[in-house]
Amino acid sequence: MGSALNALLRVRGIEKRVAKNELAEAERARREQEARVGLIEGAMEQSRIAEALGAEGGQACWVANEHAWRIRLEGDLRRESAILSRRDVEARARREALGNADRRERVVEQAIERHEAEEALEARRADGRRLDGIATVRWWRENNA
Repeated sequence: MGSALNALLRVRGIEKRVAKNELAEAERARREQEARVGLIEGAMEQSRIAEALGAEGGQACWVANEHAWRIRLEGDLRRESAILSRRDVEARARREALGNADRRERVVEQAIERHEAEEALEARRADGRRLDGIATVRWWRENNA
């Protein structure tokens, strides 16, 4: 039983390491996506500032180009934000999977501890029975000698 539990513990440990690696990868992808969204938001802000400066100069063509550029950036921002939200969901799912793997590993560890405690108790009981047997033989020899 103990070797089966130890094998199960190794399997649970491997599952936990895999879950931890998957979480790290999901978090990395989420951070990269956040950076992309931040870059697009920054570009949009720069475009707004440039449009405000260009509008003062009265360059209608330039203002129209900036507006078209900003509309394209807004589309990019929506698309990248949707990807970011999917990556957030994936990262949360991976975090939950890691928590579940950790709990499963702890359950097996507790089962091993209980099994080892039962084995130790049984060993103490066997020692007690052996000592009782030795004491009984000694008592019998002393009283019947």
